[in-house]
Amino acid sequence: MFFLLSDNRDILWLTAEQLQYIPKIILLQNFGDYVKRLWDKLPEYIKADSEVQQYRSCMRHYNQPWQRTYIDDQPPLIKDCYECQRES
Repeated sequence: MFFLLSDNRDILWLTAEQLQYIPKIILLQNFGDYVKRLWDKLPEYIKADSEVQQYRSCMRHYNQPWQRTYIDDQPPLIKDCYECQRES
């Protein structure tokens, strides 16, 4: 199946059925910024991929009730989280 997106944000309008035809490598290279918004529509085999999971927000280390960091900003992606990188 072939999809033509005139703008990267157009991926947000694809259905779950259509998203299953987007290869993981294309999803991460071109639409990595949209993975967290598409998460509920992504197929299970893509959600289970550890590389794809790195494109979700790190809620483990940021925006915890006892923290004062990132209160007014989005938490970083797991792949960009200093604490996650330090642990691995």
